[in-house]
Amino acid sequence: MKKFLLGSVGLAAMLAGPAMAADMRLPPPPPPVAYYDWTGVYVGFGVGGVWEQVNRTYPNIVAPASFSSNDSDGILDVHAGAQWQWGAWVLGVEAALSGGFREMRSNVGLPNPPFNGAAPANLTAVNKITNLFTVGPRLGYAWDRLMIFGTGGWASANIKGQYENANTAVEFSPAFSGQSRNNGWYAGGGFEYMVHKGPLVDVILGAEYQHFDVRSTRAFTDNTVIGSPNTFDQDAKGDIVRARLTIKTQGYGYFWR
Repeated sequence: MKKFLLGSVGLAAMLAGPAMAADMRLPPPPPPVAYYDWTGVYVGFGVGGVWEQVNRTYPNIVAPASFSSNDSDGILDVHAGAQWQWGAWVLGVEAALSGGFREMRSNVGLPNPPFNGAAPANLTAVNKITNLFTVGPRLGYAWDRLMIFGTGGWASANIKGQYENANTAVEFSPAFSGQSRNNGWYAGGGFEYMVHKGPLVDVILGAEYQHFDVRSTRAFTDNTVIGSPNTFDQDAKGDIVRARLTIKTQGYGYFWR
C-alpha cells in the first residue's frame, strides 16, 4: 500500500509538471541590436595640411621653357553632402571648398636659361592656389558607427602667377601677372566615426587624404607683342591630409514632415 501511494504521488507530479511549466511567464527576448544609420544630409569643416606644386610654362621661349614651385601650407575646408545606406554600403555625393592659410603660396627663382639675365635682379616667380573646389561621389562601407570611404570626381582651382622681389617681397609688375581657373580631377579616401547621437542631428569625426591634379590653362598673354615671351600657362597638383568635423541629420524625414 505504501509503495502504491508513493507511485501515485510521483505520477501526479509528472503529469502536473508540464502544465505548470506552460503557465510560467517567460522573460521577453532581448531587443534587436540598433546599428547606426548613415543616411542623411550633412555639413561640416576640415582642417589639415596641403603639399602643392605649380608648374609654369612659357610656350614662346625655347627649351627649357618651364619651371615648378612647390611648398606646404595649412588648409581649411567647408563641405556638404547627402548619402544613403543600403545594408553596409553607403553611397553619397559631396562638394567642398578649400583654401590655404597662405593661399598655398610657393615661389622659385627664375631659371637661367631661359631668362639668361633678362629679368631684374632678385626677381622670383610666385604661384598661388587661392581656392580649390571639388565635387564628386563617395562610396563607403559601414560597421555600425564606423565607416571607411573612397571618393573622387571633378576639381577646379584658381591659380595666380606673379613676380616679386625676393628681398623686399614687393610685386614686380601687375601687368605681367596672370590668373586662370584650372579644371581637373581629385581622388582620395578616409574614415568617419559617429561620436554623438543627438535628438535631431549627429556629430561625426573623421580623417581624409585627397590628391588633386588640374590641367594646364593659359594664365597670361602679352597681346601687345606678338609671340611675347611673357605669355605663360600653368597647372597644379597637390596632396591634402585633414581632420573633419561633420553634423549629419538622421535620415530625410526632417525635411518633409
